[in-house]
Amino acid sequence: MKKILILSLFTFTTLASEIVYLGRSARAALMGDAWTALANNDEMTLFYNPASLGGNDSIAISPLNPKFGLTNALAEADRFKNFPKDPALVVDRLLGFPIYAEVSAFPGLKMMRFGFNLFVTNKLSLNLRNRVHPSFEIDYRYDRGFTTGFAFNIIGGRGLKGKKIGDGQRLSIGYGLKYIRREGLKDSFDVFGTGLLNKIEAGFEDINDIKEAFGFAEGKAFGHDLGVEYAVGNGTTEIVSGLSILNVGDIQFRKLSGTSDVPKQDMYINAGVAFKQDFTFFDYALSMDIKPINAPIPVGRMIHAGAMLNIPFISLYGGMSEGYLSYGAEVRLFPIKLVVGFYDVELATEFKEEQGKRALIYLSLLDAEFDIF
Repeated sequence: MKKILILSLFTFTTLASEIVYLGRSARAALMGDAWTALANNDEMTLFYNPASLGGNDSIAISPLNPKFGLTNALAEADRFKNFPKDPALVVDRLLGFPIYAEVSAFPGLKMMRFGFNLFVTNKLSLNLRNRVHPSFEIDYRYDRGFTTGFAFNIIGGRGLKGKKIGDGQRLSIGYGLKYIRREGLKDSFDVFGTGLLNKIEAGFEDINDIKEAFGFAEGKAFGHDLGVEYAVGNGTTEIVSGLSILNVGDIQFRKLSGTSDVPKQDMYINAGVAFKQDFTFFDYALSMDIKPINAPIPVGRMIHAGAMLNIPFISLYGGMSEGYLSYGAEVRLFPIKLVVGFYDVELATEFKEEQGKRALIYLSLLDAEFDIF
């Protein structure tokens, strides 16, 4: 039994495209997604490392927080000048221009060592590949559900008393449970093949006909997360290291409808370290993640690094993920927090093989936080 458990934890996921997580912090995305050791810094803690709740000594509520993601078309504006009408020329123009769209929300509550988030996410990725024999790759996921978790401090964990950085050591372990109901599709369609043309020519009476024709499927599943975090600080400086195992053993969905398989949620093992300093009028953090270390991808794709600077009302973010730069800013004017920026992802297998350019807008309304100590 022990051997089976160990093998399940370190089974390599089979990846040949973008690494897709259930939920990502907007702030993290602009920091190269180096967030495993900084997970307690916003409401997305449970999507990175449940053990980070061990450093939380407040009650934080985030009731309204829509996130919008889209392809950064500004980076290739020339591609759409004098756009052709001939189908073959249209295909040629769109090759190498992956399309991405996301609308998500993750309302949440953190209360001391306990956390809870509802979530609803819509993510669509379209990519036209192969100039000789063009085909559309489609990855669509509509998820809704909840995640909850807690942390237990084995060592330390004294109250911060209004400070961002505590004194002494803290060793925390955490567990997270999630429920996901997913409707999705992950497949490839020949642009000029009879299969796609027949689907279109057959006509669609409603959205359900479209879903059935293209092979959408719906399912539900529970998943589990594990984490550990160690922090040492002196009140102004803190070093944090963390390790998390998300979606232990992969999340396979029990099909409720549809003919195809529901896209699974892969297991990811992530490790990170962060260095933080707080000087009252400003604070900053430097972080680095190596992830997912269980995936058969080049080491360059596993490296994520980032930095953030916080001053009153404003935060600046920058980083590098999989060899691509990211950057953005946040403005805080109660009751609104607005985060905007740009980041890139790897869409193929190798290091810096196929770049996906993206922009994001994140709006958080009526956030509230109350110190317990």
